[in-house]
Amino acid sequence: MALLKKKTSIPAIIGIVLVALAIAGYSYAHWSEYIRVRGEVETGKLDAAIVTWFCNDAGIDPGYTKDVAKCYCWIDKQDPHYAYVTIENAYPSYEVRFTCDIENTGTIPWFMLTPKVNGVTLVDSQWVDFDLDGDGKPDVNIMYIDGEGKQIHPGQFVEWSLRIHVKQSATPGSTYTFTLSVEVVQWNMVE
Repeated sequence: MALLKKKTSIPAIIGIVLVALAIAGYSYAHWSEYIRVRGEVETGKLDAAIVTWFCNDAGIDPGYTKDVAKCYCWIDKQDPHYAYVTIENAYPSYEVRFTCDIENTGTIPWFMLTPKVNGVTLVDSQWVDFDLDGDGKPDVNIMYIDGEGKQIHPGQFVEWSLRIHVKQSATPGSTYTFTLSVEVVQWNMVE
C-alpha cells in the first residue's frame, strides 16, 4: 500500500504545479498592459548670412595720394554664405582691408570657423598666398583678422576682416576676383 501512495502523489504534485503556473500566467497577463507614447521633437535651425561689407578704399588708395585701384564686393543673393571680392586696376603693394558682418539667421547659437578664399582655409593673422590669374605666381596674399571663436546668438552679428595685399609678382593694371565663404558650427559642437 505504501507503493501505491507514492505513485499517486507524483502526478498530483505535477498537476498542482501546472495549475499554479496557469494561474500565475493568467494573473500576469491581466496585470500587464502596453503603453504607447507619442512625442514630437523640433530641432533648431543652424544658419548664417553675410549681410554687409565694407572696403577701406573709398577713393584715394589707402596709404597713397592717388586713386588708382578699386575694391568691390557683392554678396550672393541666392546663397548669402558666399561673397565675391574684385580688385580692379591692381598694382604691386596695393593693400586694402575688407570687412564684413555675418548675421546668425538661424534659431540656435553658433561659432564661426575660419573663412575660406576660393575654397582654401585662411589662417588667423597669417598671410596666405593666392595665384588668382593662373600664371603659377602668387598675385595676392590675404590675412584673416577677427571673428573666430565668438559665440553668436540668433539675430546677432560678428564682424571680421581680411587684409588683401597685391604682391610684386602681380601684373600691374590687372583685375583679380575671388570668392569668400564662411562656415559656422553649432555652439555645442566646437572642439
